[in-house]
Amino acid sequence: SKKAKIIAGVIGGVIIAVALTLFVTLYLVPYNEVKVEYNTAREQYDIEATALENINKELSDNIETLQKVITAKDIPIDELMISSAQDIINEARKCSEKPIPKAPRAPLSIEKVKPVALEVLKVKDTVSEMSDYNNKTLTKLKDTETEYRSLIENFKTAETNVEWLGVDKESTVLRFVTKISNPNNAILRDINIEWIAYDADGAVVGNYSGLQPDIPANGYVYYIGGAGSAHLSGTPATVEVKVTSEGLLTNRVAPKIDVSNIQLKNNGFGSYTVSAECTTDTEVKTSQLDGEFIVKDANGKIIGADFWYAENLPDTIKANGKFKVSEYYFDLPAL
Repeated sequence: SKKAKIIAGVIGGVIIAVALTLFVTLYLVPYNEVKVEYNTAREQYDIEATALENINKELSDNIETLQKVITAKDIPIDELMISSAQDIINEARKCSEKPIPKAPRAPLSIEKVKPVALEVLKVKDTVSEMSDYNNKTLTKLKDTETEYRSLIENFKTAETNVEWLGVDKESTVLRFVTKISNPNNAILRDINIEWIAYDADGAVVGNYSGLQPDIPANGYVYYIGGAGSAHLSGTPATVEVKVTSEGLLTNRVAPKIDVSNIQLKNNGFGSYTVSAECTTDTEVKTSQLDGEFIVKDANGKIIGADFWYAENLPDTIKANGKFKVSEYYFDLPAL
């Protein structure tokens, strides 16, 4: 009947209302209270994830910038430096392409909310660690781009200056000391120099050209040049030294030889013997060894110089190997 239907409808409404009240009281309120913890964790994750996304975008942009720098034409840097920059690019690309871990969604079960919130925090920490690492990589990438661009834009070849000239007119022997300077902030390699000797009338009486050793960044090396009568057509009076190659910047490391126990022995009658002990840091082939002796007075003024060639030594000197060098001088000015 109509009355029965009304009563049934009222009862049904009451049941629904009670059920809804129970749902809100027993589930929704406790769930929302617990979900606050999840939401807090999720907010922290979102902040870290967004930061990582921004860093990765910067990485991609700066990868392209550095790539353009090292692939430009006729840049004065060698393959070793280009390879070093490419390694940094590859590392940066790997970082930027690594997927960002996803945080798990909030579960519907009240019992699972807290464990999932803790999982979100763990993922957040992982993303934070990725951001720290990628940010360091980004800094390295930017610094490399700045360094290389500056090296290329400000590149200058080596500079030379003749600091001492000695001529034995009786025997027609020439010796001189040239300082070869590197004005760049990186090691300079593949520098060739040429020297031309002139007599008192300005006529050419001798010349030579050759490759020089690597020159330290913002540093210098000495070159001792000269010739004897067999390679001189007259008595030298002046020497001109010029750089004949631009050279390349590099980051290669040359073997190091430590020189110690330098001795200057007065043999009498104006003759002296200069000797020293040398120690290598790596294995060195004797054929690649050349030496130079520069003698200075008490005031630091150069008064003599000569070159030295490896003789009476084995073909190879092992790492930390020791050998001695010596040179004989005659008619040196007062020391």
